[in-house]
Amino acid sequence: MRRNEGSVWGSAALVAGTTVGAGVLALPAATVSAGFLPSTTALLVAWVIMTASGLFIAELTLNRWVTTGKPGLGLLELFDSLGNPWKTIGSAAYFFLHYAMMVAYIAQGGVNVDFLLPENVSGPVVFAALTSSGLFLASSSIIEQTNNIMVLGVAAAFVAIVAVGANSADWSLLVTQANPSAVLSCFPILLLALVYQNIVPTVVQQLEGDRRKITLALTTGTIIPLIMFIAWNAVVLANVPQGVMDVDPLALLQQDQNMGVLGPLVTTFSTLALLTSIIGFTYGLLDAWTDVLQWRVDQLKPSNKLALFALIYVPPTLLSLFNPAIFFQALDYGGAFGVSTLFLVLPPLLIWQERYQRNTPLATPPLVPGGKVSVAAILSVATVLILQQGVEKFGPLFV
Repeated sequence: MRRNEGSVWGSAALVAGTTVGAGVLALPAATVSAGFLPSTTALLVAWVIMTASGLFIAELTLNRWVTTGKPGLGLLELFDSLGNPWKTIGSAAYFFLHYAMMVAYIAQGGVNVDFLLPENVSGPVVFAALTSSGLFLASSSIIEQTNNIMVLGVAAAFVAIVAVGANSADWSLLVTQANPSAVLSCFPILLLALVYQNIVPTVVQQLEGDRRKITLALTTGTIIPLIMFIAWNAVVLANVPQGVMDVDPLALLQQDQNMGVLGPLVTTFSTLALLTSIIGFTYGLLDAWTDVLQWRVDQLKPSNKLALFALIYVPPTLLSLFNPAIFFQALDYGGAFGVSTLFLVLPPLLIWQERYQRNTPLATPPLVPGGKVSVAAILSVATVLILQQGVEKFGPLFV
């Protein structure tokens, strides 16, 4: 039999494609108050943290292969050995992050299609109805082909935005506007924009556990989006008039008639990025709910599948109707508490447990250098971020 080992570049492309999602849409709004240079420095720090997180998860996956003999592990399965309450916290963080993203995507998708609809028709309802019915009715092959086309559309729109936006940019704004004190508040969005960890077990399986190839795929696959995000942020922020701090820069570009073709390009990029992202999160929730209900996803009755889609789409649609401007807020909360818990707290805890508290054999040397220092550093950053964001977001409630 022939081996079907995946390539490093194919796996890196999977990581890059997963990372470049709708989170990038919130980057300009999150960083405009801090300015380009301080926020780019913070983005580089966030990239180091999130790359280390992915390598931790890859190490955990490799070690679990040895103890279970099972290569096809899901992300939440890795946390089972932590036991309660951490296992429950991991599941709660998973659902919180996915539903927060669904709220954000449906809200922003509604805004994007609103101009096509009559005055009394709700954009979020139409966007959610079209998206959910398409995913419910279409075959997996049609969904895959459509997604591939939309990913190409995202790439083409991104290149066009950078090319067109560079001609109208005032590059001096990237240097003159700087407020380092606002950097900490933008970290949840920076971390959220760099999320890819849910496909790390797939990458490990594709590369047959080769630690050198896995490390190369994860680092290369995250560097590509990092460069894209820096270019994207530079072009958008350099096209925002000086002094504008309390308005979403993307919304400003979309509504400004003087920007010419740049506004429609931003809307196209935004809509395609939302659609490609919502597909992944829909299937993520579908798999999670079938696990909870102990149903087999490949043997669902039509009535059960319909109930699951209602469970996935109805609550976030109602929340988006309650607050149409919830896009940024949902992403911010998802990054502050969902991403931090799921990807920056639980993996280091489990790494510490496996390396330093158990006597079980390990399948691989550490993928992240630094030993206990690097593990403790990631865990400390996550703890500080969760506490800081908790005080910032919920502190006023207790004053």
